[in-house]
Amino acid sequence: MNLPFSKKAASVLIAASLTSSCASMNDFARDYGTAAGCIGGAALGGGITYLVTHDAKKALVGGVAGGVAGCVVGNVWQNREQALAKVAQEEKIRISTQALKAQENSKQEPVGIVAQVEDGTMFAIDSAELTSSGMRQVQKIATAMKGGQQSSSDVLLVVGHTDATGNAEHNQQLSEARARNVGLVLEQSGIKASQLYFQGVGSSRPLADNDSLSGRAQNRRVEIVALANETLLRQRLALESNNPLYLRHSSAAENTLARTSTARAAPRKASKKAAAKSAEVKAPEVVTQPTQAIAESNPVNFVDFGGKPTSAQVTGLASNLKPRSQGFSLISQAQASSVSGSCLTDLPRVSGLAKNLASGKAIDQHDTREYLPNMNGRAWAGLVNGNLVTLTPVFVLKEGAVVTQNPQVLITPNYAQGNRKALQGMASVANSWEGEDSILYRVYIADAQQQPISCVDLLLPKSGKPAQQGQLFYSNHRQPWLANYAPQRG
Repeated sequence: MNLPFSKKAASVLIAASLTSSCASMNDFARDYGTAAGCIGGAALGGGITYLVTHDAKKALVGGVAGGVAGCVVGNVWQNREQALAKVAQEEKIRISTQALKAQENSKQEPVGIVAQVEDGTMFAIDSAELTSSGMRQVQKIATAMKGGQQSSSDVLLVVGHTDATGNAEHNQQLSEARARNVGLVLEQSGIKASQLYFQGVGSSRPLADNDSLSGRAQNRRVEIVALANETLLRQRLALESNNPLYLRHSSAAENTLARTSTARAAPRKASKKAAAKSAEVKAPEVVTQPTQAIAESNPVNFVDFGGKPTSAQVTGLASNLKPRSQGFSLISQAQASSVSGSCLTDLPRVSGLAKNLASGKAIDQHDTREYLPNMNGRAWAGLVNGNLVTLTPVFVLKEGAVVTQNPQVLITPNYAQGNRKALQGMASVANSWEGEDSILYRVYIADAQQQPISCVDLLLPKSGKPAQQGQLFYSNHRQPWLANYAPQRG
């Protein structure tokens, strides 16, 4: 008998049996928090270690380590959720909590908790300073979070969110300042600064549409994430950075069809001073232009891409992005059928890095700089009605499908007829979202109202093969049009 093999098999069987015994960890942990966490952590730690290393000895060590972390998280699961519910009741504020789970195959085990706290009275409009009621609320939340902190490896991440009114960059900075100030109160309440992190993501992760008062109120929130260690935090950050869940709702305060249909609806011009303080005040007013403006002729740089008129209701390619099904799942992922918007009704998502409160340094979320095939600085190009449209360079990391450099967009009109002179390149901002076998690569053109193209959506296979599908939006007589675009790597 092969003794090493039998030991390896036994280890795997132990991990498998423990994992299968915790299928209903969610309910079980509410009554037996610590014990459930110990069992689930051991099973998950051993199982995942074996899957990664194929080493049974390391799997046993991983199981022990996972058991220790699981004991901590089990206690957190039980204590913090109950304490936060009490705070919500006392302060009459909305606090929604959710278990964060690690997924191994079909099994999911809790490894932390996330709390979404409404900030209706926590901050004054366009201010990062806590109000008196906000200070009291955060101090109570700090007591609730500290009460479940059992290990020196525990970490807490505070994420600031705003609605989409105002400038995206300003909102990101505002949300970061708010998150840091909440972190400082947590520190003053006894949580070590070295275990605290803060991040501002502005309006990039909406939970509701921004075109109503109630929707904007839901989006203005402070998120507090508790995890057993920094490794889990890094994984959480990587997954959240391009979670398709947030594509359910636009990051714009109004229908951004106005960007290409300025004849029908254009925002009023505001003074520089007013614009600087417009965040979270209200959605920009819209004025209807005279109907004869619709017949306005196209600008001299107009390019005929042979498309068709479209509208804000067009089904976007995000609906074809298959959700990931394997590996760690420390977030809630959207079902493809629930995501229907396109780049035409969205704006670039601007978010900041997570920083440690003690050092002020950002977390390096990516261990390597390995890129997806043909997305390591290559150009992607394709013909649209005889015009060559090129995106260059395309940089997307293999880990997390993160865009590391924005591409320039080049148009060579009448390329099929022999022309080789491109128009002046257009600056852009690119975002990406990762699916099971492809990514949604979304490109927003800077100053889109004056450019031949408004934005581009692409489904790019992770294998680096030609684009599966593509949508190119442009303006024709100040109305939005759509053409198919399926580029290949250059």
